[in-house]
Amino acid sequence: MSATVRTMTRMTSAAPEQQTFYDGWANYHRLLLDSLRDLTADQLLLKPGPNMWAVWQLAGHMAASRTYWFHVLGEGDAALRDLFRVQSTTVPDLAVEDATWEDDEDHARGPAEVVEGLERSWAMIAECLGHWTPEDLAVEFSRERRTDTQTFTRQWVVWHLIEHDLHHGGEVSLILGSHGLTGLDL
Repeated sequence: MSATVRTMTRMTSAAPEQQTFYDGWANYHRLLLDSLRDLTADQLLLKPGPNMWAVWQLAGHMAASRTYWFHVLGEGDAALRDLFRVQSTTVPDLAVEDATWEDDEDHARGPAEVVEGLERSWAMIAECLGHWTPEDLAVEFSRERRTDTQTFTRQWVVWHLIEHDLHHGGEVSLILGSHGLTGLDL
């Protein structure tokens, strides 16, 4: 069993019902890392089609989204959030301050960098889930988006990131499998 999964199973503040989901998410994270860890830089460039994200972009997007949302909640350090920032973007009309790794196709990320980003973002999540109580999950937060104020709870963010990881991890698995490589071994 990996250290990541062990970290999640030692949580004491989560209700048993929540713990089941957290353990499942930790296992999915481990399976994602297992599918990415030994890929070459060329394999990370694989895409399902033109104008679609490569494996490295999907994995980078997953890690950056984790840090973004937890940063909105006041968690994680600025250095981790800044790890995913880019100097330029290849996406038309996207402000560079809103861009992360996946938005700069001219700077593909390699296997070690992708795995490190996922591991570091997961460590932040595991630490928070390890001390948040069910009451903590009900706390509301707001963010300003352009002309809109959005309010959500920690629980909403946790669920959103679980569904986000499942969605994009499935894309990674499909791309790898369609190229004869091993995807997530569910």
